Amino acid sequence: MDLSKREQGRSRWQLGPRWVELCVVSVVTIATGFVTGRVSESRNQADGPEPAATVTVRATETVTASPKPTAGAEGTEGTEGTPDPDNSGTADASSGRPAQVHLSELDSVDYRGYYENDPVEMLGDPYPKSVKIGCATDGDDSVTYNTSGYKALKATLGIPADADNAIGSVARVKVFGASGEQLGDGVDFRSSDTADLSVDISGQDQIKITCALVKSGDPDRSKTTGGLGDAVLTS
Repeated sequence: MDLSKREQGRSRWQLGPRWVELCVVSVVTIATGFVTGRVSESRNQADGPEPAATVTVRATETVTASPKPTAGAEGTEGTEGTPDPDNSGTADASSGRPAQVHLSELDSVDYRGYYENDPVEMLGDPYPKSVKIGCATDGDDSVTYNTSGYKALKATLGIPADADNAIGSVARVKVFGASGEQLGDGVDFRSSDTADLSVDISGQDQIKITCALVKSGDPDRSKTTGGLGDAVLTS
């Protein structure tokens, strides 16, 4: 056999001499391993846990404002209650009674004829805490109150706008003590004018208020109504 004439061996893929085939296989193997490693690394990175977010919290100082004390609140030092506009006097600590009280807020001890606690309007002015009393020619209408500890009686006298026999009539109010003595002078009033009543009642446990019609606007009538506008007792 002539070995010199034998053709050089061919690879199974017919790529050339065998050594060329071996080089190609080696290069393909290395490239495949490199690509596979990169894909695996990418997958591992994708499948790995996400990095934890870092949150920075700043402490905020909370300041609580203390409420200011309210004037007149119970248990608050250095404050005084708001005075009652309807009872501006302070209470008498020894007796517990108010230093000022309207007659319309008291119960009468006795009365004769007509009397009523009712707001009145006289000459267009309202008097919300008032007493109405009958005024007849016989002067028999009266109302009596306990007044122990009080020193003065004050009121605005007039004939209410809704009173019968008001026009032209003149009435007179008098105040008497518990023993029957007259306190001060009688005060006249009429529908066209009002008058001030101010009587010293110091030391009187009771007072009686009377009203008489001294002149009738209608000769056929003998009565009208007097108003004690916002009549008040004071200490």
